[in-house]
Amino acid sequence: MADKLSDKYRIIKLQPCADLAEPVSKHADMLLGSLDGRLVVTRSYYEKNAALFSDCDPLITDEQHGKEYPADILLNFIDTKDAVIGYKNALTRLINKPVINVKQGYARCSTLICRDFAVSADKGILSALSSLGYDTLQISPGHIVLPGYDFGFIGGASFTDGGDVYFFGSLSYHPDGNKIKEFIISHKAKVYELADAPLLDLGGAVIIK
Repeated sequence: MADKLSDKYRIIKLQPCADLAEPVSKHADMLLGSLDGRLVVTRSYYEKNAALFSDCDPLITDEQHGKEYPADILLNFIDTKDAVIGYKNALTRLINKPVINVKQGYARCSTLICRDFAVSADKGILSALSSLGYDTLQISPGHIVLPGYDFGFIGGASFTDGGDVYFFGSLSYHPDGNKIKEFIISHKAKVYELADAPLLDLGGAVIIK
């Protein structure tokens, strides 16, 4: 999958964070927040991996991740123009806009969001996004591989860039695969499946331009 992406992107692989559980210690959607177009990172991770951030100017917080929930979801939120969506009590204090509280702490992991539409198995997150004007599609939970856990999430098994949606694996292995693909295409977005295999939650990706 990395080889396929390397024609278009320079891929920067994240180093593991000892403060997070090992299976997700290199996941972008756990390590890096995104707030008003800027990355958010903990000071401890930034100082150990400063070279990773040489092409951007991240916001840095002195707060720390923890291995156990909810301390691990410090930066796991969805940022939109008008509000942030996430489990409010556990999120970084750097957030400077209204927060729509949801029960699903792994908000960003759980959600594929592209332009003005979103896909998730979580009803609460989709309800919040719908209230902000997003078109939404609810899918079945599970059916996504995340080694070390029972299952992963659609947000972690994908990433978006403009109107392009990339999947770490193939939608054909998901029971709602056709529905997901048709929903994305209906929004004039393109679908790219990077492997002929079940969807794999790799923690998504952050695009820096």
